[in-house]
Amino acid sequence: MTIPLPILDLKQCDAEHAMRAFIGWWPDAQTRAWLAEQARQAQALYGGRMMQSDHFHLTLAFLDSSPVSALQSLATRMAGWTVPDIKLDLTVRDVFEKPRVVWAGPDDSQKQALDALQQWHEAIWSSLTGLGWTQPPRPFRPHVSLLRHAQIVAGRAHGHRLSPQAFVGDGAGLIVSVPCEQRSQYHLAAMMGSERTGA
Repeated sequence: MTIPLPILDLKQCDAEHAMRAFIGWWPDAQTRAWLAEQARQAQALYGGRMMQSDHFHLTLAFLDSSPVSALQSLATRMAGWTVPDIKLDLTVRDVFEKPRVVWAGPDDSQKQALDALQQWHEAIWSSLTGLGWTQPPRPFRPHVSLLRHAQIVAGRAHGHRLSPQAFVGDGAGLIVSVPCEQRSQYHLAAMMGSERTGA
């Protein structure tokens, strides 16, 4: 399993510093290419900024701004976590109006996949709460963001059926968002079930 991001060694970071982070599940190269095409098609409708192809992911837990010391502890533990075998198809494109995001994800008919993702999400948060994080109250909606800053007309139906594309996972890990001059760059700090970690 690989995640195509630069590595961040958390040992080299100030333990008192805070960084935005999340735990994400990365698709393989073929799935990312399909998502890039969906993003191009969506941009023609909504404008906005396309996600970088290497940044396409399904968020399992958003950690917001977290102390590096806490992320270091989490990274150490994540190597022992496992990635479940979940069969998932991306079949719908829709929007989140308020944050102005266009996304692709599974439709509600994929109950087995959605149940498995929900269980994985809850298992991750069970571990995170044990490490001091507080689970946000918002419901978990599995999705892959395609566009940000989209021009979305409120109140309209935006759901669109897509030709099914299997989401083939290629690793899950702890990702830290590092501010850069033009846009933030994701860095991999740890992977589940892997020695590739910046703990």
